[in-house]
Amino acid sequence: MTDDDDERLGRADGHRYDAPESEETRASKEWVYAVLGVLVLVLLVLIATGKVQIFPG
Repeated sequence: MTDDDDERLGRADGHRYDAPESEETRASKEWVYAVLGVLVLVLLVLIATGKVQIFPG
């Protein structure tokens, strides 16, 4: 790259420009976050019902 290209891609805060995500990458992240959310909800329900003890005693 030339210096002009580097300057064009640079931002005032010193970080470089990040290209937008592809549609496939964005959809994949949505599924991962959905699965993680369901896992957290299941764990919270198990804790609330006493199946999983936080403080054994």
